Amino acid sequence: MPFEFALHFSVRGAYDDNIGLTHMNRLDDWFVQIQPSLMLGVGEVAKQQTFLMVNYLPNIFRYDDHPDFDSDQHIVRVLGGIRTSNLTLRLSQDVAILNNIVLAASSGERLSLVPSGRTDLNFFNTDLSANYNMTPRDFMFAEFRATMTEYARPLVSSELYVADVYLNHGFSQSFVLGFGVEGGYNAVDFPTPNQTMVRANAHLNYTPGKEFSFDLIAGEEFRSFENLARGSYSTPVFALSATYLPCDSTRIVLSATRQIYNSAAQTAQDYVDTSVNGMIRQRICKQLYLTLLGGYEHVEYFNAIDLPMPLPTLRSDYFYMQPSADILLTRYWSFGGYYLRRQNSGSISIVDFYSNEGGLRTTIKF
Repeated sequence: MPFEFALHFSVRGAYDDNIGLTHMNRLDDWFVQIQPSLMLGVGEVAKQQTFLMVNYLPNIFRYDDHPDFDSDQHIVRVLGGIRTSNLTLRLSQDVAILNNIVLAASSGERLSLVPSGRTDLNFFNTDLSANYNMTPRDFMFAEFRATMTEYARPLVSSELYVADVYLNHGFSQSFVLGFGVEGGYNAVDFPTPNQTMVRANAHLNYTPGKEFSFDLIAGEEFRSFENLARGSYSTPVFALSATYLPCDSTRIVLSATRQIYNSAAQTAQDYVDTSVNGMIRQRICKQLYLTLLGGYEHVEYFNAIDLPMPLPTLRSDYFYMQPSADILLTRYWSFGGYYLRRQNSGSISIVDFYSNEGGLRTTIKF
């Protein structure tokens, strides 16, 4: 089997006027991010048919005036697959070891970390899926996911185990419609109760050509709480992705999700996170690319335990915008600059913040 490897090395230097993402006592500083990357693969890595790939992506952050914000991060991803005429198997394993990270105030987790607003986070995600073609137009998709989110104390860690199965029918080569169910168990540290979840979803995929693709999974999620801590909770959920290529020099990407997550704060709460993210990339000439990233996130908490006097529930709205320009100096070397604006507003002022960041970056590929 063919062997492939890739080496990337990126350096980013920037100034941020609110490195702690705080409402008051804002701290500004210059920092540098050093990001090497190593990819090793065997098999048909580019086509992702029968292959195995490992990617290691460390991140090193160093600040000039506030070394207590320095952070070392390690991200590893293993991705593999086997494809036959009727069956496709995929396995992915993601591991993220994040040291001394700043939690954005788009959620209430920071309330447990005052005054530092920083924590250690370890994240583990396993995904095993199978796609089986029953007929030329009908196929079944099944998946198992295990996600473990481990925060440093006093934050609350959690584990989620989910299995799903979908039956899909291709009405044409470009239009697929399916239906599926998901079920899972959510183990959460004290004081949040353990939970079970069930989803009923519809799946729609529309890909009329190389220029446009649209994929949507949408349905309703029902949550039950251990020991009848509270009544069941239900809400619509969805995951949407779309790509549009109007011409060779323009790429437009849109994604949106609505999901339930466990709060890491010691408040015995979950939250519903609704987010929309987009990207427009334009090639001005052979060497110059302009990119605009942007997104909006609405977070709304709800109590996981019925109490005589329920805890107040937080709501917050977060958005970001990042224009950037990059020049390809050679086939293997690029140089660019960017500006990032982040802003959050919530139902309590302590989670409000705004941040302006600007910097230069360069990437070398081998």
